[in-house]
Amino acid sequence: MGIDEIYINLRFLMLPVILIIGIEFVLIGLYYYLYYRKQQSEGKPRIHMKKLFLGALFIGYVVFVLELTMLGRGRSHFLQMNLHPFSDYIEAWNKYSLRDLQNGLFNIIMFIPMGVLLPFISRKCKAFKWLLLVVVGSTLFIETYQTLSGAGLFELADIMNNTLGGIFGYQLYRLTASIVDNKRVKMKRSLAIPLIMGLFFVGMNIVYSQQEFGNLAINSYTKWNMTDVQVTTSLQLSSAPAVAPVYKKITQRDGVEALLQQGLGLSELMVKDWGGDREVLMEDKSGTPYTFYQSQEGNWSLTENNFTPERTSFNDQKLMSQKAKTMMADLGLLPQEAELTALEDGEFQWSLPDKAGLNESYWTGELLLGLKQDGNIYSIDNGLQENQLIKEVDILSPAEVYERIKNGEFPQIKRNAVLKLINS
Repeated sequence: MGIDEIYINLRFLMLPVILIIGIEFVLIGLYYYLYYRKQQSEGKPRIHMKKLFLGALFIGYVVFVLELTMLGRGRSHFLQMNLHPFSDYIEAWNKYSLRDLQNGLFNIIMFIPMGVLLPFISRKCKAFKWLLLVVVGSTLFIETYQTLSGAGLFELADIMNNTLGGIFGYQLYRLTASIVDNKRVKMKRSLAIPLIMGLFFVGMNIVYSQQEFGNLAINSYTKWNMTDVQVTTSLQLSSAPAVAPVYKKITQRDGVEALLQQGLGLSELMVKDWGGDREVLMEDKSGTPYTFYQSQEGNWSLTENNFTPERTSFNDQKLMSQKAKTMMADLGLLPQEAELTALEDGEFQWSLPDKAGLNESYWTGELLLGLKQDGNIYSIDNGLQENQLIKEVDILSPAEVYERIKNGEFPQIKRNAVLKLINS
């Protein structure tokens, strides 16, 4: 999950949280003006406003956690458990996957507010043992619900991460309290866990950066129990060293817009950028509006805004095909091996044939050009992608892969799946 996707999901989940907190603040305001000030003037016992505001934030936080862990989730993991400690970190390490590492980090971050807010709300939770009891009890409840309802796995790693997040939050509370009460920072107690966690993740990223490809997904974080499993094959598996080509996807974002402006006589009117994507409103010399869109991955399109393609054919198909070839040649958008096909609605498609066993750079994808009856362009949709050969690397031979399977050294598709006797 990328940063943009995370932001969109959080924005969606925060809407009901903000609504609930807003209602709570309105009620607190009514309590203050209708009751609190009167009780204060009479010297009667009252609930402090600070606790009310913190309580409102805590309720909103609880709703947010329930949305993430229990509400609106599928039912595909009924009674499934993963009792391997640190499995998410080991799996992320073996796959060299920062995406998998996010799961562990999110589970830590999710419980930090609990460790911060509870001591401010409850005097009892200022004692570490009571706070720890609440944090562990909460995460046990969530994990038990998930496995009984099928909303998720019961994962020991999640319990450990949630607990670590609660402890981390408690340390932040202690740090704040030491600054407010004592005007100084108690380094040993307040910063110990944050510093250890920071050093751990910095060290992991340093090691990651030293590896060209990291640990690939074939390196599973745990082994299958193959005691009662027999694997045989009648194939003659080669033990000769094997190699595989490594390609780099070339994303060409710079220069495309300027090329179209110069080649088609377009001028820029308005630009919108969001999340790495770019949308530009343009017009030609006659004032006809076009929209240029370019994705973060490098794919782009140019479309005339007010034109609707009609099911028609050209009077001289060969002439229009030649015109389309000339246009693309002038723009310099196509690799030489692209094959042209004339489609309906005035569209022309250039595609690249599939190639097997490549050991050189190559292009994939297709480009669509739409022409009107007068020969003017109404759309270009570019999905071409250059794959640059970097090098060839050694990989496991078929015989080595077979031995790994026999030893149970392969990723588990379902963590609670049962291996059965295989006859082949």
